[in-house]
Amino acid sequence: MDIYVTDLATGDRLRFPMLPQKINVQTGSIFQSYTILAVGDVRLPTGQELTGFSWQGTLPGEVRKNAPFVAEWRSPKEIQSLWSAWRAGKKKLRLMATETPINHDVYLERYTMEYSGGQGDYSYNISFVQAKDLKVYVSGASGQSSSTAATVENKPQGDERPSTPVAAAYTVKKGDTLWGIAQKFLGNGAKYQEIYNLNKSVIGNNPNLIYPGQVLTIPS
Repeated sequence: MDIYVTDLATGDRLRFPMLPQKINVQTGSIFQSYTILAVGDVRLPTGQELTGFSWQGTLPGEVRKNAPFVAEWRSPKEIQSLWSAWRAGKKKLRLMATETPINHDVYLERYTMEYSGGQGDYSYNISFVQAKDLKVYVSGASGQSSSTAATVENKPQGDERPSTPVAAAYTVKKGDTLWGIAQKFLGNGAKYQEIYNLNKSVIGNNPNLIYPGQVLTIPS
């Protein structure tokens, strides 16, 4: 068996020079609990948890780089720098362990490193979490989900989130003006003409005359 981690953006590949004794794989289902008077507590599955992969091992020092059990030796300091860059840069990686089903896109979740022995070896613990794409559907004015979906990845915290969609329709209230509605929804009152052009059949020939209860279409 061999363990490889590849940076999907750059193609830089790390082959672990020494194999761990075992790889831990953590996975499971997500359940929602309900309390029903006549039945009691009920738990229903609502999805799958993100799969995690972890193990502990050794990065051999230069003294042992030509040992028969060491493959594609790289300096432990170089490997540690690579791991730090992957984690800090939220790099999407491909984790593959040959002769096993492990072949997943992941993020480096955390690692610890400790100098051990007198041969330049480093002991480490490392864990990865599955990188899974999520589809977020935008609801239209009727409340039905549209066919348009934005793909969002479960990147580590700190990444920007998708902006909130603009309302597709607005019901005029007492005291409203097209200028004020344009300022509220389009961020610029001077864009009132865009709203008027979409709603001439509702408003009529005078854009200054709008009445409570009229339903206006708001441009996206």
